[in-house]
Amino acid sequence: MPGSDSASAADSAEPLYCCYGCRLAAQIAGSHGIQGQAAWMLARLGAAVALTMAVMVFSLPLYSGDVYAAEVTERSDLAVHLPALLRATSLLLASTVFVLLGGPILLAAARAARRGVLAVDALIVIGVGATLVYSFLAVWRGTGHTYFETACMILVLVTLGRYLEASGRSRAADTIRALEKLLPDEVDVWRNERWVPIRRDCVHVDDVVHVAAGGTCPVDGRIVSGRAQVDQRIVTGESHPVQRQPGDDVFAGTIPVDGSLHVMVTRIGAASMLGRLKSVLDEARRAKGRLERLADRLAGAFVPLVVVLSLLTVGYGMSHGDTERAILNGLAVLLISCPCALGIATPLAVWMAHGAAAKRGAVFVHGAAVETLARIRTVAFDKTGTLTEPEPDVVAFSMNDADTESEPDLVAAAAGLAKASMHVLCQGIGRYAQTRCITPAAFIETKTVAGRGVVGQLNGCTYRLGSRTFLTDGLAGGVGGAGAWLDDRAPADAAVTILARDSHVAGLFTFRDHLRGDATAAIAEIRRLACNVRVLTGDHTARGREIAEQLGVDVRAGLSPQDKIRSLREFRDSAGPVAMIGDGLNDAPALAAADVGIAMGCGADLTRESADVCLLGNDLKVVPWLIRLSRRAMTIVRQNLFWAFAYNLVGIPLAITGRLSPIFAALAMVASSLLVLGNSLRLRGFDGVTRA
Repeated sequence: MPGSDSASAADSAEPLYCCYGCRLAAQIAGSHGIQGQAAWMLARLGAAVALTMAVMVFSLPLYSGDVYAAEVTERSDLAVHLPALLRATSLLLASTVFVLLGGPILLAAARAARRGVLAVDALIVIGVGATLVYSFLAVWRGTGHTYFETACMILVLVTLGRYLEASGRSRAADTIRALEKLLPDEVDVWRNERWVPIRRDCVHVDDVVHVAAGGTCPVDGRIVSGRAQVDQRIVTGESHPVQRQPGDDVFAGTIPVDGSLHVMVTRIGAASMLGRLKSVLDEARRAKGRLERLADRLAGAFVPLVVVLSLLTVGYGMSHGDTERAILNGLAVLLISCPCALGIATPLAVWMAHGAAAKRGAVFVHGAAVETLARIRTVAFDKTGTLTEPEPDVVAFSMNDADTESEPDLVAAAAGLAKASMHVLCQGIGRYAQTRCITPAAFIETKTVAGRGVVGQLNGCTYRLGSRTFLTDGLAGGVGGAGAWLDDRAPADAAVTILARDSHVAGLFTFRDHLRGDATAAIAEIRRLACNVRVLTGDHTARGREIAEQLGVDVRAGLSPQDKIRSLREFRDSAGPVAMIGDGLNDAPALAAADVGIAMGCGADLTRESADVCLLGNDLKVVPWLIRLSRRAMTIVRQNLFWAFAYNLVGIPLAITGRLSPIFAALAMVASSLLVLGNSLRLRGFDGVTRA
């Protein structure tokens, strides 16, 4: 527990290192996953580069015999024995480089071989191994050229390419790591009748934690005391804080803006909202789309073909009496055709798309969703809760002519009753009174009947607010003579709430949902992407016609879930792949039937099996942005694959004919991987403006 000595205790807990090398080793040992792999690879690469430079320096005098006359190099005994010493030293240093850089490649190739797979690593092992064996025999015989510097340079360049690939994967995972950094490391927990600061990973379910105003909630839980406006943009994407009070759920990563909260922990670790988000992103990154699976199959067939070509090249050269040149040409074939670029062409671009989408509050549930969304030609929307706001507003208040109170008094009474309920229609009445600057009446006593209505006492009168059934059951004579008036005033295609005073009906609130503010702009953007836009709704036909006129789109109304599925099939048959956008709950069958199901407002519920894409918030403008992102990602994938194949088609013939040395082949291989990596990284800053 922290106290007055906490600072000094923290200082004493800081590890001490005798040098930077020890600190670097500790940091690498403490790293995990992709980041740790990249750090350890960089450390080995740095040591190998230093040794390789030494090998190249020692190799320069060995080539002097090819440049200067023998009488110049044999004037002293030292000159006679120096080549043997330099050969032996180069062998020792090159062997160390092979252990540092070649060892992991050899182990990977061996593991693949045990599974019956001739992997890409086998090409490198065969090529470098042949060079080292040939050079070792030259040292053993004391005659012939050695190519230790070639083998070392190849290992350095190959490892550099692997390091760049690991770094690219690490950058693609930046979003996931950023999620983990959102939460505080230390949490105040109520233990033994006092607040005790402990590490977040030591918190248990049913613990009560303190979240200060402006602090980040460290866990998923339920508020037990305190009220605050909570910033939930990480969950919903909404920029406006929402009021939260005892009994409400809050999620890890949300921030109480203007008050502190005491929260009982309900989910921790992988079960929490952020944990599930991280899990979904991880699974999506591991999943492979059609193009990636195709590239894997091509790479698998490519490796044996390259080995055969290399052996034929060596055999042809040896048959013409030039063994040394034959081995070098065969090595060049192995290196130039190493399909590293082919292997990372698709996944890197897809991973970058996942990261860019997550920053905009969208999660691709699986890897193939990016590829499929890029081919979408029809986008179908559900209406209620998707194109329209989930909370309807009052569009009219009809006052019964038989009532003697004024309209403002009745609205004030209704708003006062509505405060006792969290029902969406009651909240709509509250907003209606607020827009008309009417202060809700202060009821002495209220009673809420779940799902039906509210009863309260005001100035000696009993007021009721609720459904027609609620009033029929509650009033002594039912709605009585007001029945015909209600039938006349209550639209058949709209929700209504009735206000009664004592034993008679006083007024009627009519509700109507309204379009989201971004619906028109989002649909216009989707149309600019050459996609058809359709609306499928179970609402009344009259309301469907209104939506069609407002948005200028084809609307099919009065549809059952099965009707929506049939419509989606019809759209697919006529125009191609179709995406369905809904709230993910009642639209689950349609989302599952579409080629891409996009669920809005997933928030904490990221496990909806029917959705291929989850939008954490309700921003419709993210939908056209995602289509642009997917198309851009697939364009980059095709560019990467084109380069990977073109590079091999040009490089392999050059290597077979001896026009490409092994070192330049290795350099070309690294350049190819760099080009694919750099092209894929362009998606990190994708803003949707560039047309795919």
